[in-house]
Amino acid sequence: MTSTSAELTKASASAPAGIKTKHYRIASKELAVGMFVAELDRPWIDTPFLLQGFLIDSVTELETVRRFCRYVKVDLELSNPEVAEAIKTAELKAIQEAEPTVDRRGFAKAAPPGTPERRKKEGASFKVRSDLQVDRQTRQKFRDFIRDVGSGSTSRQDNSWLHRMLVKLGLAKPKPGAATKVKRGPKQLDPALAKELKEQLPKGVKLVVHKETVPVLQELPRARKSVAKSEKVLESVVADIRQGGAVQVEKVQEAVDDMVASMIDNPDALMWIARLRDEDMNTYAHGVKVSLYMIALGRQIGLPKQQLALLGMVGMLADVGKTKIPRALLDKPGMLSPSEHSVIKEHVRLGIEALKSTGQLGEEVEQGIAQHHERLDGSGYPRGLKGAEISLYGRIAGIADSFAALVTPRAYANAQAPQDALMSLYQWSGISFPEALIEQFVQAIGVFPVGTLVELSSGEIGVVIAQNRVRRLEPKVLVLTWPDKKPLPQPIERDLMTAKNSDASLRNLRIARGLPSGAYGLKMRDFYADAIVDANAQL
Repeated sequence: MTSTSAELTKASASAPAGIKTKHYRIASKELAVGMFVAELDRPWIDTPFLLQGFLIDSVTELETVRRFCRYVKVDLELSNPEVAEAIKTAELKAIQEAEPTVDRRGFAKAAPPGTPERRKKEGASFKVRSDLQVDRQTRQKFRDFIRDVGSGSTSRQDNSWLHRMLVKLGLAKPKPGAATKVKRGPKQLDPALAKELKEQLPKGVKLVVHKETVPVLQELPRARKSVAKSEKVLESVVADIRQGGAVQVEKVQEAVDDMVASMIDNPDALMWIARLRDEDMNTYAHGVKVSLYMIALGRQIGLPKQQLALLGMVGMLADVGKTKIPRALLDKPGMLSPSEHSVIKEHVRLGIEALKSTGQLGEEVEQGIAQHHERLDGSGYPRGLKGAEISLYGRIAGIADSFAALVTPRAYANAQAPQDALMSLYQWSGISFPEALIEQFVQAIGVFPVGTLVELSSGEIGVVIAQNRVRRLEPKVLVLTWPDKKPLPQPIERDLMTAKNSDASLRNLRIARGLPSGAYGLKMRDFYADAIVDANAQL
């Protein structure tokens, strides 16, 4: 077996609800046949591995992983026993060797891992990877960001965005006496993002502040109708493309305009409908969800209504080219061959060609569709664009498309909890996606998005029904079960931000963790939609 570089980490993204697993992070160049790959260092949809979790059982698969990833996470329980045992033995050896350099009597011990002296003697034992520390820093940065957003404020060392980032990365020291607490409103963008928006938006377009004007309860009926209309329109578009007919782009525009109007007035209503659609494997639901996630992010950063409509069009139409791809290939539960992967990539070109034949596809929409699989580091397709070569529309489309794919159950992949999906996006920020836009996306849909199943510190299971814009870690929740996870006869609505002030027994109540759609057998679509409407009537 090859030398294995790994770190034992706790990860639950690919595990069933309530079960914690231990995954080893291993450099792709040191993988071996027989290892079960549980996680990648980039979105699954950017690779030929459509199955989220697979056993490497051939040299071809091994070489493919190495070509697309720098590292992966391996689940030992699902790996071949002899391979798992070899990794455990190597890890134990590394732990035994990682001891103080001087013992209690003052005699020198083995040099610490990673030093030149140690590397000469290590041979095939574990090596400390330089990017492991970066990974831990990234996770801590995300936790710090969530904490800041959730409390409604953020610590700033000074007014320099670059300096704050360097401090978080441990590459700079805080300036003495400069730390202050300031409110971080949804439209107070980082200077870097504000500059990027200014450069990429059409001349004369100015950012605006969108305020909620309609309560969730009042907006839900319109949100449901707009989503249903959008799915019907998208189904019609797909049928037109299959039959070689003209696509009625104006119908798509009308549907998108309805979603934009609803999103501007109250984004929580559409977010709730989107989560209900996470339990639905309807092909057309994905395009609609990508569209509304793009609109939500655009609303968050202050794009005006016209630009929000363009984003919505991109999301709706980005994947229509898959209509031209064989269904069996799209649903293949395993690794795609290089030729099959090339065919899948063609959906971008095929979609644009079908839509351009109508003569009504705007430049911005075409650009967003063409670039929704491009990535900052040039690893995307179809053109391998890098950095500033990717438009704002393409960047937003990539984020929304990846998130929608992560949280939606598929025939070949389990859904992630929204928080795990957001963590994955944040982990890929700076490599696949812009970090500033990822942070704005988190704020747009909420740390615990509306419609998310959550486990409370009491053990009860609930669903988030509305955001608290100031304290995003304390949303309004509809409690669905007792602490033993048995359903309540009647759901109970609680506002986590105000409950602690009104009831002493709820003083320490908080969200313990987010859960994937369908956890504990709870299907929101079946029996909670009406209850949520009733609960919102009391807000």
